[in-house]
Amino acid sequence: MDKSTGKDNLAMISKVFFRLFPVQVAIVAMGAINSIVDGIIAGRFIDAKTVGVVGLYYTVIRILEAVGAVLLGGVSVLSGRSLGAGKVDKTRGICSLGFLLALFVGILLSGLSLGIPGTIARLLGADEDLIGPLATYVMGYGIGITPLLLAQQVAASLQLERKEKLTQAGVLVMIGCNVGLDILLVAVLDMGVWGLALATSISNWAYFLVMVQHYFSPKAQLRPSFRVASWSVTPQLLRIGLPNAILLGCLAARSLVFNRVLLANAGQDGLSALSAFNMVCALAVAVAIGGGAVVRMLSSVFMGEENREGILSLIRIAFTKVMALIFVMGIAFMLMSPLIARCFFPDTASAVYQMTKQLFVIYFLSMPLVFLNIVFANHFQAFGYSGISNIVSVVDGFLSVVIPALILTPVLGALGAWLSFPLGLVLTTLCLIILIFIKLRRRPVSLSDWLLLPEEFGDSERLVLSIHNMEDVTDTAVRVQAFCMEHGIGDRISMFAGLCLEEMAGNIVSHGFGTGRKLKMVEVRVVIRSDEVILRIKDGCVPFNPKEWYEMTGDSDPTSNIGIRLVYGLAHDVNYQNLLGLNVLTVKLSV
Repeated sequence: MDKSTGKDNLAMISKVFFRLFPVQVAIVAMGAINSIVDGIIAGRFIDAKTVGVVGLYYTVIRILEAVGAVLLGGVSVLSGRSLGAGKVDKTRGICSLGFLLALFVGILLSGLSLGIPGTIARLLGADEDLIGPLATYVMGYGIGITPLLLAQQVAASLQLERKEKLTQAGVLVMIGCNVGLDILLVAVLDMGVWGLALATSISNWAYFLVMVQHYFSPKAQLRPSFRVASWSVTPQLLRIGLPNAILLGCLAARSLVFNRVLLANAGQDGLSALSAFNMVCALAVAVAIGGGAVVRMLSSVFMGEENREGILSLIRIAFTKVMALIFVMGIAFMLMSPLIARCFFPDTASAVYQMTKQLFVIYFLSMPLVFLNIVFANHFQAFGYSGISNIVSVVDGFLSVVIPALILTPVLGALGAWLSFPLGLVLTTLCLIILIFIKLRRRPVSLSDWLLLPEEFGDSERLVLSIHNMEDVTDTAVRVQAFCMEHGIGDRISMFAGLCLEEMAGNIVSHGFGTGRKLKMVEVRVVIRSDEVILRIKDGCVPFNPKEWYEMTGDSDPTSNIGIRLVYGLAHDVNYQNLLGLNVLTVKLSV
């Protein structure tokens, strides 16, 4: 890949990244915003104890996140790999499997919440004063568990189909419903804890119903179906998603231990301060988690493509542009700590206010380290390094924070508990570095080493070029033909490769480069294998499926769409997909 092509490749990946990024952030931030609203409403219109009730239930939220993360992580990685390999039907089967598994698990968890709320409240550590309110909250929240899990799967599918606006509409409806219903049911109708939980459940249903309407459209490519679901990949899906479950399961266990340590050494004020922090922290790290989700998705696609350059460009974007944003946000949240703490606890002289402000300042300074660990964890998950992912999940989710908390909290009180968070991030990073050294068996000297990219990954004979105009089309066709011949491909197939490239790329430049498009570029990737030549043509122009035009003309008019007909006649396989907002055409020629 030459220098100019590398810049074009980086520009295309950056465009895709920052189109996917806001939606992922919004999905994460949505739950955080709802929790913050619930906490503020509880603190101002019920009592401070109810903020603690919401905090105790946070363990269940962690469990729900773990379930959703297993399914979503597995679906994202497997669907990304199949997309990279050009297998759209397989992608639909994987997405259908995720949807149906979410449905089954959601019904089970909703049933448990409605059937044994008191038992769940006791398991969460509620004392006699809190069991009643917490059991009520468990029941009210349980009504909305099933649509919440289903909505996560729908949102992932919509993003693959470039329906981000529908997801954004669902997010806005959910937030609006939750805020409005919290005010109506709690502040106006005085329904207390029941109204607080019910508002969230109704909002979950609204979120799901807004997005699921796309599946009733004939244009839906990834509509879930029991018939097409890829049931055979269930073990693989669960294995890939396991690090997410381990991490969030450890976080749930950490919450149980941490809550007890905090109650014993800082009282209910410490617990309420931690509850407020959990709500705001989820919003603050939404950018980091959203960025990590995009890394996982695109790393999976590039793995399917065997695109080494794409992965390196992706990680560079994450550690420059997104990291800069994370750093600025951390400073901003730190400076706003007094204001944020006052939203939950208006009495600035109270101990709970001081504890909350102190925790915010300590944690937000370490946000860049949070993002660093998230990026590596998602990349390793996409590449199937399950051993590293599982170990890091246990360390990050439980050991690295709980051990310092058990040592420092009895001595320093709440401050000791707060200091355990940045100490835990440092320990997790050190663990990650040690595991990379062990896996690599030497000192990492390049970004490829740190990412543990195998030396053979993407080592097929390949040519990567970019096209910006019709002159480039002709020049690229000549270079493709010469490249094939240089690598032992016969004159006839080499000529066909250049001809197919010229026809299909010429169509894109002629019809896809509109005047309003900022990035007018076609990426051409040629891979030579023992039995075939693979041409992959990628662009960010308007969707155009050559197969539809080929089938539309049929044999009725031999002169119509002659270029497309020629390509279909020469190639043994032509595959088109428009997912993640890119047109990707794969043409395979038998050697």
